[in-house]
Amino acid sequence: MNIRGLAEGVAQNARSFGVKAALRELEYRALNKVLPIRILKGMTAVLDDVDRTLFDTGGFAVRVAGADELRAAAAEVDWAKEMPRSFVDHALGRGDECVGIFDGDALVSIGWYARSATSISDSLMLHFDPAWTYMYKGFTLKSHRGKRLHGIGMTFALAHYTKQGARGLISYVEFNNLMSLRSVEKMGYRLFGDIYVARIRGRELFWSTPGCRSYRFQLRRNR
Repeated sequence: MNIRGLAEGVAQNARSFGVKAALRELEYRALNKVLPIRILKGMTAVLDDVDRTLFDTGGFAVRVAGADELRAAAAEVDWAKEMPRSFVDHALGRGDECVGIFDGDALVSIGWYARSATSISDSLMLHFDPAWTYMYKGFTLKSHRGKRLHGIGMTFALAHYTKQGARGLISYVEFNNLMSLRSVEKMGYRLFGDIYVARIRGRELFWSTPGCRSYRFQLRRNR
């Protein structure tokens, strides 16, 4: 990106998210030029804190999607890249569930949920206190973005898994994903700590801030 494009990007972020957030994102980008690093911001949501307006589904159907529905969606062009059949089979085989949002019969938004350690890359597994349900792989089709479907789906899942005995939802957002950070904070998520992942000489190193300890929120290498 050239200097003009960079300046325009910073200005846009400042207008949308504030000057401090825009400068932090710029610093993060600059750091990655020197040392490839990811910062995962851990967060939880409990039912008492959720934005109650998200219980209004806006006429969309929200439910735990069935295996046949997910496999059928995976065969469609809109979903084939984001949710291939191999992923669906693997996730369902682990016992994970997908909360889907449907416009009529068409799947338009997803969020996956797990109660056990889950891979975040080919080499790393995210571990967490199993009293919480882990939310991952949220995605909404372009045709249906801007309708708060991500938040609606997570709110449904939060009520669903809380009823099953979970304390709430646990997840993470990348440090520089300003849009998602603002969205989840509005929904009612609370940030509790960070995990840093750096790549040095081809090897991933990772460490957590103290706030992660009470949630047993940590990375371990795949065996």
